[in-house]
Formats: sequence, C-alpha cells, structure tokens
Amino acid sequence: MTLKEIVETFNALLTPVIAGTTIYIAWQQYQVSQLSLRKDLYEKRLRVFHVFMSYLSEIVHEGKVNFNRSLQFIADASEADFLFDEEVARKAEELYNKGLELAGLNNQLYPFDGGQGLPVGDERSRVAHDQSELLAWFANQIPETRKMFRKQIAIQEQKRPSIIKLGSKVRK
Repeated sequence: MTLKEIVETFNALLTPVIAGTTIYIAWQQYQVSQLSLRKDLYEKRLRVFHVFMSYLSEIVHEGKVNFNRSLQFIADASEADFLFDEEVARKAEELYNKGLELAGLNNQLYPFDGGQGLPVGDERSRVAHDQSELLAWFANQIPETRKMFRKQIAIQEQKRPSIIKLGSKVRK
C-alpha cells in the first residue's frame, strides 16, 4: 500500500468518524438537557406535593376544615395541572370537593358564624357519622397521595445498561 492509498483510506474514514462523534456529542447534550429539566421541575413539583400534604395533615390533625382553607388549597394546587399528569389534577379536585363537603358538615355541627348547630338527635348523629367517615377518608389519602407523588416526582435515574456491559454480555 502506497502512502497515497493510506491517506485516501484515512480521508474516507474521517467523515464517518466525525459524523459518529457529532452524533455522540448531540446525544450527550440531549441527556444533560433532560436531566437539567428534571432537576428544574423537581423543586416545583415538590412544592405542589407539600401543598397537598399540608392540606391533608391539617385536616386530619384539626379534624375539620373551612371553606377558605379549601379554596386556598385548590388555588395553591392549581400549578399541578402544568407540572404533572391528569391523575394529580384529578386528586386535587377530589380533595377540594371532599374538603368542601367536610366544611359543610362541620358548619352544620358548629356553625362558623357562632350560631346554634344541629340539635341533639338523629340528624346531628347522621351528620357526625358522615363527618367521621370523611375524616377517615382524608386520613387514608395521606399514604395514597404520597404514593401517587412518589411515582411522579422521583428523580432517580432508571437503570440503563451501559454499552460496555452490553458488549461484555454479548461476547460471552
């Protein structure tokens, strides 16, 4: 092989090597941008998670909620529509509606205006029972909500096999 043939061979190989290197660099930039996006979204998503957990914890701890607190929750959780899939938005709406329902039951037993609540009797017992069941429902929502958010907020990288490990497995 002459020097001219060697140079021509290297020239022919140079274009695919440059193309391969360019593709590799573009892929790496894509991976870095994806990771950066996930990290940027993490803080915003975590804030929404705290809105949900604060609302639930407050209801379970206090045993009641008022209309204003439910309105504050849905306003604070409204960002979920843009940061998560539809499941989180549906959960926010459900918690809001159940919060309004609980606030209504609380208002029947202990009116917010300080007035007389329902008198002792069957109706008061039914409302107190409904309130108790709703509070139990809210308590059950804490682990369910945590599980729902865990799927959507997790920043752990999915385990992907490396090219080196795949190559060694193929050779065996």
